[in-house]
Parts: sequence; structure tokens; C-alpha cells
Amino acid sequence: MKKGTRLWGLFALFLLVFCSSCKDDETNDDPLCTLKVQAQRNEISGDGGDVVFDVTSNGAWSYTIDQQEQWLTEKSKSAERLTLTAAVGSDAERKATVTFTSEADSKLKETITITQQPREDLPQPLVPEADLLDVVFRNDGTAEDISRSGIPVETLSGMAMMTYYNDAYRRFVSHFHHTPGTTVNEGFYKADYAADQQFINGLADGHSLEVLFKTDVKSDGSAEWKMFSAMSSGGTGFLISKADKGTELTFLPNVSTTGKSNWIWTKSGINPEAGRYYHVVGVWNKQEEKSYIYVDGELKGTMPAPGNFVHPSKTTSYWFGVGVDASPASGQNAWKGDVAIARVYDAPLTAENVEVLWNLVKRQQRPDPIEISDLLFLSGCEVSAGYRYTIYGKGFAAGDKIRFEPVDNAKAEAMIFDASVTAESATIVIPDTFVTDRYRLFLLRGAAEYPLGFTQLTFTDNPLILAKPRAIAHRGYHTAGAPENSVAALAAAQALEIYGSEFDVWVTADGRIVINHDKTFPGDSHVIENSTYDQLKNIKLSNGENIPTLEDYLTQAAKSDKTKLICEIKRHSSAANNQRAADAVVAAVKAAGLTDRVEYIAFDLATCKRIAAALPDAMVQYLNGDIAPAALRADGIRGIDYTFSTISVRPDWIREAHDNGMVVNTWTVNAEQDMMSCIALGMDFITTNYPQTLKELLTKTFVTPN
Repeated sequence: MKKGTRLWGLFALFLLVFCSSCKDDETNDDPLCTLKVQAQRNEISGDGGDVVFDVTSNGAWSYTIDQQEQWLTEKSKSAERLTLTAAVGSDAERKATVTFTSEADSKLKETITITQQPREDLPQPLVPEADLLDVVFRNDGTAEDISRSGIPVETLSGMAMMTYYNDAYRRFVSHFHHTPGTTVNEGFYKADYAADQQFINGLADGHSLEVLFKTDVKSDGSAEWKMFSAMSSGGTGFLISKADKGTELTFLPNVSTTGKSNWIWTKSGINPEAGRYYHVVGVWNKQEEKSYIYVDGELKGTMPAPGNFVHPSKTTSYWFGVGVDASPASGQNAWKGDVAIARVYDAPLTAENVEVLWNLVKRQQRPDPIEISDLLFLSGCEVSAGYRYTIYGKGFAAGDKIRFEPVDNAKAEAMIFDASVTAESATIVIPDTFVTDRYRLFLLRGAAEYPLGFTQLTFTDNPLILAKPRAIAHRGYHTAGAPENSVAALAAAQALEIYGSEFDVWVTADGRIVINHDKTFPGDSHVIENSTYDQLKNIKLSNGENIPTLEDYLTQAAKSDKTKLICEIKRHSSAANNQRAADAVVAAVKAAGLTDRVEYIAFDLATCKRIAAALPDAMVQYLNGDIAPAALRADGIRGIDYTFSTISVRPDWIREAHDNGMVVNTWTVNAEQDMMSCIALGMDFITTNYPQTLKELLTKTFVTPN
């Protein structure tokens, strides 16, 4: 009996040691550490009730509940069983995810989803119809209006915009990466209602706007930020105001008793927190002569608003911007963050209507702590196994991962990469399993994720090696303050030490070459080619310079060997004058001894041929964009210089030019995303009004062989 007692004691000691080890060592991979959970039911009715989980484990365990609202709570807990109680249901289905974790080994988890059906005895609320505009975002990055109006929604795609599926709201949402408050030419949606009189009338007799959004950063009040607006000297929309107006979420219809612009600042008192979604409804009720703003179902502000609606001052601004505000030529007051809902209602909504809309989107908020700024990465290029692909931006952190999610190939699987991170970049290595596709990029940091944008990458065994293009200042570096086509603009380009400074030349009636873009000077009626130099020489530029001559430019060019002159010979009114101009330019360059410092461009093919014949070693590029490179090379022309819109749809001409020993230039590329596209396409030169921006961009390496 004593011996048996000793044996039993030893066995008990073994169990105690084993279980203690399993419990205390969180990295223990011993298969004897177990956790199994079985729910007695996974679905519960809208009447509520208990959900019981049977737990089998040889150690302690814990659990968490992931739910959008607090409807599932603990009733009792023991070592072998957990009982949760579900509250009475609502008018919509709801789900909760219960995760069980072994405290001995955190890798051991069991996850079970519990679904509660809607209450059948509840009357279904009447959901207001967004009859003027209801923007729905799509997987491919586009958007459309699904309202009865069917307003055309133009997608001005760009690196600063993407769509992604939001699990919480069960829809695709749009995400914008703009510098908040800036003016942009791409990366937004444009819902144009100018041709829809019913829409115009609907705004005028009272209307409501609804938006569901979040911002990536909290406004500092330095600029207006607009996620959904149609405001341009009239109109309506939402914004986060500047500091002088309180830096707060505002509904801003333009309503006047005089017909003149009169903004109704309907303020909420809220400066939105970063990473949190807000549901906002703005109402202008013409009959009540009031405007209202509701935030998350609550009335936050009311303003008197008597009079008639004032539309934007120009019909070219009759459009709602998502991600920007409308203007005649571009998007203004750009957004940084998400927009999930963007709707316009013909009717002024009531407080009851707003409550219904809020209940449809009400969610538990878990702000995303990630914020990346100054985002840049290449799209449209070729890669191969082992290539390094770098995403630039501020805010990356050690341990970050990048997820590549295929967009166009439904059968392809998402890939997650460990990233090599610096203070301003994250780099991944392309694997041999990579496939050609358009990818949606996400930054992963722990359980949080942050949408980065779309990229199109072509996987090939023989990728095009990208050489960095060289920068040419369009009409000189004039955006730094000097006038276009001035000696000062040339000097500024030289100081920047970029490849070239472009300028435009005309020949006067007496054979002098002067610098100007148009056939006449601003504020002067003399047509240059029909006038003598004496008639023009006293014309002043805005900085006080006399009109420059080619001799002035050549004198300045001799002061620096860093920057070439890119001389455009303008198309004159006759072939004879084109020839006179070409001959005079060549003679002046030869006389100055600068034939190796000047390159030539022209729209007139005969002019290009004439210069190529006179200077066989000179770089001559054709501008008109209508001739294939090989045909030009046969005439001795060594390059093409086509608009970005032309060359971007004919990338085969880039290869054709290179195969014929020619160079490719493109103009006038001002948007950073277009500069990125030129790099991806393999351009040799980029002509831009912003050479400093391009120069800084070219210091970065986006794609390199390993």
C-alpha cells in the first residue's frame, strides 16, 4: 500500500511539472498543450438567449469578443464551459467573433462566429432614397452613380487614390493620399451634373447630403479639407474648415436673398479625430429657411438659411467631387483618408430619416493608428525574380509587412512580404512566384492595416532596365519666380544643374532671333516674324529684362557646361520663314562655338530635317507626335519629343525609338504621378514646369535588380 502511494505521488508530481511547464512557457510547442472549443449553436434568433461553448484544455484559457456593438456578454465561465448571453436583436443581422486562446501557448486559438438574426416583430424602417446621387465604389478603382439620376462619374485615377473592401461596412470604399487642402489634377472622382436639369432643380428646392468618411490626420486648421463637395463661388458640400472658422466639420450650402454668393456656415463643433469614421448628414430646408448638420445621428448645428440656392458661378463647376471640391479646371482642397458613402437627396431629410441612415452604418470604432505621408511608388514597370521594389513614404516602422492583393486576376492569391524598412521607405523582394497583375497594396502593422494604392507590375524574365530620365525645364526654370523664356529662367535652370533648359525662338523680319513662346509678346500687338528687331527691342519682361535674343541666351549658356539649351524653333506662317529661322539659329550657334551645347526641337518636320542636314551630329527631336520613330530616323532625326498623352498610349514607340538608337523626350509633365509613369515607361528625358520636383524625385530608386 505504501509503495502504491509513492508511485501515485510520483505520477501526480509529473503531471504537476508538465502542466506547470505548459502554462508558464508561452513558446512551448509541445503537442500535449491542447485547446478545443465547441459551440452548442452558432446562430441565435432575434429574441436573444444563451450561447454555450464547451472547452477542452489541459491549462488555463481566455477569450475575447469582436463585435461592432455590445450585444453578446458573459453570463458564466468555468474551466470547461463559457456561457454568453445575447441581447434582444435589432432590425438587422449582426455577428460577433469569439476567440479562445490558451494561456500556456498563445499560438493555440479557436475562433467561432456567432450570428444573430433580426427580430421578426420589428417594423422595418423606411430608408430614404438618395435619388440625385449615390456613388458606389468598385474593386477596379472606378465608381458609378446607382441613383435614379445615373449621373456620370468620371474616375481621374492616380497614385493618390485607390479602392479597397472594408469588412466593417461590407462595401468598397475609396481612399485618398493627397496632401490635405491642396489642388490636384488626378486622384479623385467627378460626378458631373451640368447636363441634368432635374438634378440642378433638386438642389435648388432644398436638398440633403450624406457622407461616411474618416481622415488619416487631424486638421491643424491651415487649409480647408473637402471630402465631398461641389462648391465654387456657389454650390454646396462638406468641409473641415480653416482655423479662422473654428477648424470643424461644416455643412456649407450657398443660400442668398440677394442672388449674390452667401455661404451658410453650419458648424458641428467637431474636428474629426484621425482614423475614426464619421457619418454626416447636411440638410438645407428651403421651406423652413434653415440648414442642419447631423453627426453620427445627432443634430450638431442649425443655421438660418433664407433665400434661394446659389449655384456655382460657372457650369464647368457643376460637379460633385469625391476626394476634392469642384473647380472649373481641377480638384481643390484635396482629402487624405477614406470616403465610404457619398449621396445627394432631393428632399430635405428629417431627424427620423437621419436616424435610420445612421443605424444602417453604426459601428464600433477602432481607430487605425497608421499614417503614411509623402507616398511614392512606381506603377507600370517590369520586374523579375529577385528585383527590389521600393515604396517611399514617411511613417514606416520596423516589422511592417506589405500585402499585394491581385485586382484583375480573380484566381491569384494575395502575397504578404516582409519589408526592409528605413525612415522613409519600405522595400520588398519580388519572388519567382510573382505574376503580372494590377495589385492593391496594404501596409500591415500587427492587426492594423493601411491602404497604400494600386500598382501595375509586369513579371518577365527579361525586364526593361529603367534608366533615370533627365530633367528639362520647360521655358526655363520659371516656377521659381523668373518670367518664362527669360535669361533669368535659363540662369535658374543652370543653378539647378539639370540637363536642359527649353526655350522658344522666332525670327524677325530683319533676321534677328528673339525668345518668346507666342507669335506676339504679352501686351504688344507686333507679330514677331513681321516686325523688325528695332520695333521689339524695348519690350520689357515682368522682371525688367528686355526681350531676350538668341545671342543673350548663348552668352548665358557659355557660363555653365551643366545645362544644355533645348531650342524650339516655332512654326512660322510660311515655309520660307521656317527656313530663315532654322538657318539663323544654326549660324548663331556655330558662331558662338556652342554646337555641342545646343539641342533642337520643332513641330515642323521640314525644319527638323533642315537642321539635321546642317548639323548631322546634333540632337534633333520632332514634336508633332504623328510619325513613328523609325521613319524619323531615316531622315536623320535622332529623337522624338511627344506629349505625355501621346506617348503614354503608344509605349511601343519608346522601344522602337530605342531600337533605332533614338532618344525619347516627353512634355509637359507637371504632375508627380505622371513623372512616375514616365520613369516606369523608360523615358530618356522629361520636360516639366517643375524641374526641382523632378530632380528630387530622381534621387529615389524605385525598382532595381537584386
